[in-house]
Amino acid sequence: MKLSALNPANWLTVIGDYSKTDLKPDAVAGLTVAVMGVPQAMAYAVIAELPPVYGLYTAMITCLLAAILGSSRHLVTGPTNALCMVIFSLTAHLPEKYGIHHLQIVLLLTFLVGAIQMAFGLLRLGGIIRYVSHSVVIGFTAGAGILIAFNQIKNLTGVTFEERPERFFEVVFQTFAHLPQTNPYALFIGALTIVLLILIPKINPQFPGAVLAILVAGALSFYMGWHEVDMADRRLEIVRDIGVIEASFSGIFQIPDLLFPLSFDLTREIGLGAAALAVLGLIEAASIARAVASQSGQRLDFNREFVGQGAGNLAGSFFSCFAGSGSFTRSAVCFKSGGRTRMAAIFSALWTALTILLLADVANYIPKACLAGLLMVIAYSMIDKRRMLVTLRSGRHSRMVLFGTLGSTLILPLEYAIFVGVTLSLVLLLRVTGETDLTQLVPRSDSGFDEVPFNRAAPSPIVIVNMEGDLYFAAAEDLDYKMLTCITPQTRVVILRMKRLRAVGSSAMAMLEHYWEVLSKKNIQLVVCGIEDELEKVMTGSGLRKQIGEQNIFYADNKLFQSTELAFARAMSIVEMRRSKAARDNGTVPDASSADSLTARSILSPCILRFGNQHALREAVWLMYEMFKNADTKSSSSLFLQNKEGKLDGELTIWTILTALSDDLSPEIAEYLTPEDLGEIMQRQFTTSLGEISRRDLPRLSERTEIHNLVEASVKQGLSVVPICDEDGRLKGLVRSIDLLKGIGMAIGFNPEKELPKV
Repeated sequence: MKLSALNPANWLTVIGDYSKTDLKPDAVAGLTVAVMGVPQAMAYAVIAELPPVYGLYTAMITCLLAAILGSSRHLVTGPTNALCMVIFSLTAHLPEKYGIHHLQIVLLLTFLVGAIQMAFGLLRLGGIIRYVSHSVVIGFTAGAGILIAFNQIKNLTGVTFEERPERFFEVVFQTFAHLPQTNPYALFIGALTIVLLILIPKINPQFPGAVLAILVAGALSFYMGWHEVDMADRRLEIVRDIGVIEASFSGIFQIPDLLFPLSFDLTREIGLGAAALAVLGLIEAASIARAVASQSGQRLDFNREFVGQGAGNLAGSFFSCFAGSGSFTRSAVCFKSGGRTRMAAIFSALWTALTILLLADVANYIPKACLAGLLMVIAYSMIDKRRMLVTLRSGRHSRMVLFGTLGSTLILPLEYAIFVGVTLSLVLLLRVTGETDLTQLVPRSDSGFDEVPFNRAAPSPIVIVNMEGDLYFAAAEDLDYKMLTCITPQTRVVILRMKRLRAVGSSAMAMLEHYWEVLSKKNIQLVVCGIEDELEKVMTGSGLRKQIGEQNIFYADNKLFQSTELAFARAMSIVEMRRSKAARDNGTVPDASSADSLTARSILSPCILRFGNQHALREAVWLMYEMFKNADTKSSSSLFLQNKEGKLDGELTIWTILTALSDDLSPEIAEYLTPEDLGEIMQRQFTTSLGEISRRDLPRLSERTEIHNLVEASVKQGLSVVPICDEDGRLKGLVRSIDLLKGIGMAIGFNPEKELPKV
C-alpha cells in the first residue's frame, strides 16, 4: 500500500469527489431497493418461521458488511427465498428435539455458514463456482418456489396444522385436508394482496407495488377490525403475533448462546446443512453478481466476494440475523435505479434501519395473510420459465441437471438436494472432459488436410490422429486401445497431433508409452507433432521423449499445421524408405510407367475449391467471391461440396448460385430495382442450404480413369470440370476442359506444351 493512501487529506479528496458524482444516485437507488426490500425481508423471515423483524435485521447488517468487503458494485445481500426455505428445512424440527429456542439454532447455523464462506474466500476458491452448472440454480430455485407456494397456502387461508409436515407430499396432503377450515377473511386479504401485486406494476412500473399492496390490504384489515381478539377463529394473525417489531435496536446484538460453549451434537447435525447453505449462498451471489456485471461491464473478484458474503453472515450471527445471500431482484433494482458504487447497497441498509425506527408500529399490524400473498407471487416468479426453456433446449446434460435438482428439491431434504444438483453438475462435467476428442486428418492432394470423424478415414500407410481436449487420468484410461482401432494392415506410420491437449499427467504418459510399445511390436512407427512447452516437459521427465526419438517429434509452431506438415513429410520418408528396402529385398523395381499412362493422373489438377455441404448459400457466395476476385481465367468456376467425412457430395457453379439468389426476382420488377433493392431481395435466399441447390449426380471417377472415359463423362453429363476422387470417394483434384484437350493431344501423338497456345 502506498503511504499516500494513508494521508487523511487524500481521504477527504476521495469523499469530496464521491459526494459530487455518486452520492445522490446511490442514495436514490438505495431508497428504491429498501422500499421494495422491506416487505420482502419480512416475508422471507416468515418462510424460515422466524419473526419478521429478523428479516429486517438481515437486510441491514448482512447487506452492510457484504457491500463493504465485497467486490460487486450492485450486488445487494440479504434474506433470500431459497435460503430461507433451506433454513426452515434444516432447523424447524430441532427446537423440540433439543429443547433449544429456534432463533439460537438459526444463529449457530448462520455462524457456521459465514465461517465456511469466509474459508472459501480466504483460500481463494472463488473459481470453483464456474464448475457448477447454472441449471443447478434454476432447478433448485424452481423447486424452492414450489415448496414456498405450498407452504404458504396455510397462511393464505388462515389455517393451522396440528403437526408440522416435513416432506413435500405431507405438506400437499395436509394443505388439501385443511381447506374446509379456510378463514374467508384471511383468504380475501391474501387474494387482494396478490391482485394488487399483479395490477400495480401494470398501471405504473415506477410504483412500489409490494409496499402499496401490503399497505392497502393491511389498512383494510385494520379498519375492519379483523385482527381483534373478539373475531375468535375468524381473527387474522398479524406480525405482532409472530414477534413484535420495536422502534429501536436495543436487543439486536446478542452472542449466540450455542457458541460458548459450542454445542457439538447440534453442530454435527446441522454441519452438512450449513455446508449446503454456504455453497448455495455463494452460487446465488456469484451468479447474480456475474449477471449484473455483464451489463455494467464490471470485472469481479469472486474470492473477495466470497469473503464479503462470509463476513456478512459471520458477523450477522451476532446481530440477530439469519443466513443471507445476494438477491437477484434487489440487485437488479439497484442497477436499474442508477446505483453506481457499493454505497448504494449500504444506503439500502441505512434506509431499512430508518424504516424500523419510523414505521415499526405500522409494520406490527400487517396481516400474515398479506405476507403470504406476497410470497405466493414471489414463489411464482422463482420459476423462471424463459431460462428453464433455454436449459431444456441446451442439451441432454443440462436437462439432466435441471430435472435432477428440481426433483430432489421436492423429494429430499433441501440440504441434500443442493448437493445432488452440484454433484450431478460435476459428474456430467467430468463425463464430458473425461474423454479425449479424437478425429483423423486426411492430407489433400493440393495442400492442407481434411478433418474426418475418427475411424472413418480410408486405409492408408499414414494414419494421422488429431487429439484435442483433456488427457488427465480419467480421459487417458483405455485411450490407447481406442486409438489402435484406426490401424489397418496398410498402416506403416501413425502421427499423433497433440496441439490442443490439456491436463496431461503421468497417466497420459503411461498410456502413450504403452501405445508406442504396441505399435513397435507391429513394426509401425510413431510420430508426434504439435508438442507445446508443457507437454514437452512432461514427455522429457517421463522418458517418453527419448523412447520415441527426437527425429520423430515435431514441436508446435505459430503457423497452423506447420508441425503436422513436417510430421507428414517425415512419415512419407519412412514409408518410401520401407518400400525401397522391400523392393531391393525382393529384387524388383517400382513400375514407373504407370505415371505416364493416359489416365486422369496424367492431367490431374490439385487446385480445387471444396466446401462443407452443411453450410448455407451466404457462406458459399462469400467464399467464391474471395477466391475469384483476383483469380486468373484458368481457375475452376465450380465449388465442390463434401460431407463431414470429406467425401464428394455435390457441385455448385456460379450460375447455380446466381439462379438460387434470384429465386424471388421477377422480370416485372427487375428493371425498377436499385442495387440496394436487388441486394435485399437476394439476401432472402442466404439461409438456403447448399445441399438443396447443388448438383448431386456427379460421376465417381478416379486417377486410373482413362482419357476416353473422362471425355465421355464430360460430354454426356455436360461437365466443364470433372472431379476426381480416391478409392474412398474423397476429392483428389479435378480435370478441366483444357486438361482434357491436353490429354487428347497426348493421345494423338503431339506435345500440347509446344503445339497448343497457352491459355
